[in-house]
Amino acid sequence: MGIQMGRFKVMQKTSQASDVVTLKLEPIDPFNLDFKPGQFVNLYIQREGETLLARPYSIASSPTNQKYLELTIKIIEGGRFTPRVASLKEGDIVKVGGPFGKFFFLDEEKMKDVVLIGGGCGITPFISIIRYVADRNLDTNITYFYSARTMGTILYKDELESIAEKHPNIKLVFTCTRENSSEWKGEKGRISADMIRKYTDVNNPDKYYMLCGPPEMIKALVEALKGIGIAEDRILHESWSA
Repeated sequence: MGIQMGRFKVMQKTSQASDVVTLKLEPIDPFNLDFKPGQFVNLYIQREGETLLARPYSIASSPTNQKYLELTIKIIEGGRFTPRVASLKEGDIVKVGGPFGKFFFLDEEKMKDVVLIGGGCGITPFISIIRYVADRNLDTNITYFYSARTMGTILYKDELESIAEKHPNIKLVFTCTRENSSEWKGEKGRISADMIRKYTDVNNPDKYYMLCGPPEMIKALVEALKGIGIAEDRILHESWSA
């Protein structure tokens, strides 16, 4: 499977939150939609009279979905690129190049027990992985730690809970850092070594840990995991920033 470039049509655009947009992109040109769950593509958008711009985004859809690519993107106020994403309409044409990512993806042959850690739009490679494991009925054990500000900002929450209900090998741990409602029954605060210990067997040497989020968060979590004895070659991480 090589690197490709092709035109895609925006077949659907939805708002996941006030500042988060999900695009479903249907290929116009021949484009092989086989990729590894966790990989990313470059999205190219050109507006009339302006230069072509591109940004990398993890694929949210599963490789089992051969109809479209799904990207979930946080809109950054004052940004150069994401306002172009916000202004897209259904039927608009964009370009996509990829897939990319040699190290950060689910290797289903060797990764039978995986801890996923992230939040916000860091969910995108993980929802792809979870959808793939569920669609293929793989026996991969997954524990997903998802951190959000409030329960209303958890992306894909209903779908994640529906998948976990049907697949006992997929477990979810939601935590909120700014949620004060008595309705919230999940964890509170940032993801920590103690929280990871509470829900996973950190002494299991066969586990892999995949982290996705802002650089500061990733740096702190890598150090926390190494501090509780997780081998560095078992920690895969990908960071992004506005």
